[in-house]
Amino acid sequence: MQQLDFIRAQARVYEQHIPQERRKRLGQFFTGVPLGKILAHLAIHDETRTVLDPMAGHGDLLDAAWEAAAEMGIALHQMEGIEVDRETAQLASHRLKQLCRLKNAHARIITDDAFNPAMLTTLGNNTYDLVIANPPYVRYQSRKKETTIDPIRRGLMAIMQEMPDGPSTSVWSELARSYSGLADLSVPAWLLASVLVKPKGRLAIVVPATWRSRDYADVIRYLLLRCFEVEAIVEDQQPGWFSDALVRTHLIIAQRLEDAATAIPVGDRNDIPSAPWLMIAPEAAARGSLVGGAFRGGQPELQFARWIRSGQLGKRDGLSVREFNAHKEWAELLERAQSKKWLNVLEGQPVGSTLRVTMPTRNDALPSAISQLLTKQMKGLTYSTLQQLGIEIGQGLRTGCNVFFYVTALDHLGRGDVVVEAAGLFGHRRFSLPETVVQKVLRRQSELKAYWAGTQLAGRVLVLRGWALPEDISENDSCTRNWDVLNDSGIRILPKPLAEFIRLAAQTRLKGGNEGLLIPELSAVRTNVRTGKDGSSKRFWYTLPDFAPRHRPAAFVPRIIQDTPWVEANAADAFLVDANFSTFWADSGSWSGAAIKALLNSSWCRAYMEATGTPMGGGALKLEATHLRRMLLPPLPKDAIAHLHVAGESLNGSINSNIESINSIVLNAICRNNAKAIKRLECALSEIAINLSASRQRMRVSS
Repeated sequence: MQQLDFIRAQARVYEQHIPQERRKRLGQFFTGVPLGKILAHLAIHDETRTVLDPMAGHGDLLDAAWEAAAEMGIALHQMEGIEVDRETAQLASHRLKQLCRLKNAHARIITDDAFNPAMLTTLGNNTYDLVIANPPYVRYQSRKKETTIDPIRRGLMAIMQEMPDGPSTSVWSELARSYSGLADLSVPAWLLASVLVKPKGRLAIVVPATWRSRDYADVIRYLLLRCFEVEAIVEDQQPGWFSDALVRTHLIIAQRLEDAATAIPVGDRNDIPSAPWLMIAPEAAARGSLVGGAFRGGQPELQFARWIRSGQLGKRDGLSVREFNAHKEWAELLERAQSKKWLNVLEGQPVGSTLRVTMPTRNDALPSAISQLLTKQMKGLTYSTLQQLGIEIGQGLRTGCNVFFYVTALDHLGRGDVVVEAAGLFGHRRFSLPETVVQKVLRRQSELKAYWAGTQLAGRVLVLRGWALPEDISENDSCTRNWDVLNDSGIRILPKPLAEFIRLAAQTRLKGGNEGLLIPELSAVRTNVRTGKDGSSKRFWYTLPDFAPRHRPAAFVPRIIQDTPWVEANAADAFLVDANFSTFWADSGSWSGAAIKALLNSSWCRAYMEATGTPMGGGALKLEATHLRRMLLPPLPKDAIAHLHVAGESLNGSINSNIESINSIVLNAICRNNAKAIKRLECALSEIAINLSASRQRMRVSS
């Protein structure tokens, strides 16, 4: 045991000395043995003999699997891992050999890229009883610097072609071919880990909570429903298991179906079993175990696994249980992805074109927390998305380099000039420029307080369409030096102070994740350039494209919410809104900002946001456009928009008594115009929102 402790201590010291840049580039969030033991105990069964970790790191999960099997009295015959980083792989190899020598099991670590098709010939098996993994979380933007997603996709598809032919192979190949290029690395890594599981074997995986909220993760949700039976999901609660991760963590344990079952489309199945969903709070931990406080005595992880498998999930300190309802999961997936080509291909016909065996209705996609409040009659109403009501959802302005494009207005000089201050990167440089080249912008949440107080926004964005540096203008360009003339048809030469600032920015390198790139070289800035040869306006790196309605919306809500979701309306003289916010507008103009604000601050919508948003590592709620597009609204009266507009105009930056009139409009059809029923449902929805908010923030709510 002392030798084991020494090996694990070596691993902890090693990871602490890995440079942050390298950890970020490789997506290295090491699991740790305490978390690994929970996952391993849930995944290892009496028949488990072979184990693979295709993204092994320095061996935490294989170490945990070895110890879990020993505690369960199960003899593992083969333990293998793959690790792309040579130094990390050497440590994992030494660690695993020391462990398995004690049990005389075959063990090795292969130093290779898991997406290299040649790797299959090196492995001892094509498939394993247990594939246990913590896939690297690397955003697609980060990976684009070194490579593109195509080598990963090509490698993944080549590996799948080497697998035995069968119904599951065609499913995996279609998903590998179709997953979004915007996906982070965990998505193809998850697909790879899944295909290496034997039929009737198990997948045990550590993933970010966004696996159910990101549009690009729909392929994963389908994979689990089509090719696996989910046995358990385990979720961390504030402050979370990974202190440096931005999003919360889920553990998923699922058993792979045999090919005969995989051949049946999800929509043609009579039943898809549900599974327990466990939430583990810090109060459950003790004595080096994440569940040692909930299960006292020896081997708490083993007790935890037996407790879950028993189905008798009584109260335990720091643990709470809900249901992973697979039927509702299928309903939500259909609502989101029924227009996706891959889903129609794999389901064998246009989804929803005929009545399938288990074809769910849209209303089945209502969050469980809300659905359980409704009677059968209430659930039978026709619910609509915001887009069906005429409200569009998007994301605010992305400039590609806020530190350059955003400035702060300090003083108005008259004659249409304004003094602005640049960011600290430029030494807080101050200069004057024409007001015509800047527009007001809401940059961040902290500026909302000033907006609510009636103070003018200080944020400005440089809008330089039709302007150019003298050196960027060729002899063939029609131009003018009269930059006071707003309607001049030619390109105007930038005023000297602004031109000097742009030249300074062009020679400025950004630090951090951008690795010292010059501002004009940034991927999101380079795309601003247009030659104008196709008849369009000529643009330079410092010229933002035309703004869309989503950039100057009728209403908006922060994408990262610390306290309670609050939707705000834009001013009458509408300003631009940064991508820190999700945005709302109505192309027809039928919905005013005040009406949208009232609707989305109703008790129904606030509960919906809490129930469907993604809790983050620090207790905040992530509320993306994809969450909001899934929101279902009850039927609204014909005059609802007009009444909501009036109610919304008197709403300030917090819920007040006017919310009752808003709820009476929004909940009217559900409660059949019964004032008492509306009040009861309003209170129940408010309680859901409060409790969910408290759960993610780990606050105590007084009764």
